[in-house]
Amino acid sequence: MEEIIVHGKGREKRWVLRKDQKAAGLYTYQPQEETLTGNIYYGKVVKVQKGLGAAFVDIGQDKNGYLHEKDCPQNVAAYHSGEAALPIGKCVHEGQKILVQVTKDAVGTKGPKLSAVIEMKGEHLVYMPEGHYIAVSKKLDETKRRKLKYTGKEWKTEAEGVVFRTKASTAESEVLIEELNTLRTSFQALEGLSRRTKAPLLLFKEDAFYKDLFEQLKKGEGGSVYADDFETFEHLKEWIHTHYSGKWTIELYQERENIFQHFNVSSVWKNALKKVVWLDNGAFLLIESTEALTVVDVNSGKFTGKDDLEQTVLQTNTLAAVEMAKQLVLRNISGIILIDFIDMKKESHRQKVLEAFSGALEGDSQRTAVLGFTALGVLELTRKRTRPPLDEYLTIPCPVCSGTGRIVSPESKAFQMERDLWEYQGTEISQIVIEGTKDVLDVFAGDGKHHVERLEKTLKVKLVLQTIEHSHPHYQIAKII
Repeated sequence: MEEIIVHGKGREKRWVLRKDQKAAGLYTYQPQEETLTGNIYYGKVVKVQKGLGAAFVDIGQDKNGYLHEKDCPQNVAAYHSGEAALPIGKCVHEGQKILVQVTKDAVGTKGPKLSAVIEMKGEHLVYMPEGHYIAVSKKLDETKRRKLKYTGKEWKTEAEGVVFRTKASTAESEVLIEELNTLRTSFQALEGLSRRTKAPLLLFKEDAFYKDLFEQLKKGEGGSVYADDFETFEHLKEWIHTHYSGKWTIELYQERENIFQHFNVSSVWKNALKKVVWLDNGAFLLIESTEALTVVDVNSGKFTGKDDLEQTVLQTNTLAAVEMAKQLVLRNISGIILIDFIDMKKESHRQKVLEAFSGALEGDSQRTAVLGFTALGVLELTRKRTRPPLDEYLTIPCPVCSGTGRIVSPESKAFQMERDLWEYQGTEISQIVIEGTKDVLDVFAGDGKHHVERLEKTLKVKLVLQTIEHSHPHYQIAKII
């Protein structure tokens, strides 16, 4: 059975997936760091780079989006008809207004990745106005797949595309066609809006917080959901009752203690930012991430083993493989990943470690390609990047050490302070004096100090903010009256 523990009270939303009393997923949503993935924009092509086979599109963000020629409708049609692909210059031109959808968030110096093949996602299917093809979930048997493909061909126009989800196999035809028409109408409304406005403009925005929660509820084994915010609770309760009432139960957590502390998961966030991860046998992983890739070093540490050296190495590497698969999900590590296991002389031992790693990845919803061991014995893999890793959400480059390390950001400190203050709700305390650095207090107070005023009314406590100097973002509760 699974547990989903949701903190929805503050501006920063968080939830934890726990299996067998162990954290299996950490999710953070800060108002200034919301994911753009899935958003649909009316953009303007500002530059066509023929050498890269791509165009840069202004979508109104800090960085222009990147549109590759293979993600243009013309080339999707060419691929499925067997024709030659068109170069980017034949797909778009500078100054052109175009509908695009973000498929990957901006990372480092790279802007968000875009697709001009728009996807409108429903519960049973995905509708693509210019998808040009039909696809069916590979989890279904061949008979069901063939039937859905035939159905899709009858329903769609030549330019349209449809992807049937696994759940489509158990739905009535009337339900599927109604959902398809609803998605068609939604897209036509976006098109109409784009014709009446100027580029760049955000046309459609996904709520990543609820989207990810609903996705976990769909694919999860079932169990209990706990939420500490009434609005979040009601939203989830209605969705669970409509879709999975027999699979999940939901409870509103109303105690004064922070919900993460109550369920003993507060330390998981801090541990997920550490470079060193200890294994049960005394060995450890050292995880180092850069913009280009993530490198993991497996070290035997305190573990010497009771068997011969080769068996000791195999045991340590197997434990490390299973733990690293978990860390990929917890930290949302993606891109190129290299795992330097302790050197194994036998090919059979490498295969056992590879099988252990692949088996531990089965529960990961992100697409991972395990390429195998290199000549140097390093396991090479890639994991699809859709959102920035956890450390990018929660930390900033450390100004004290000139970027060689990371510290908790002012935003995270401010939201942590907010969580601490919620525990005083309903007490007889009349005033709390808080000392903190200016960056933390500014985030906490909000524009025009509106947020601190709202919090004072809710908690019925006077909050006095006093600025202090400190080498990094910091706060402390100095006095309680």
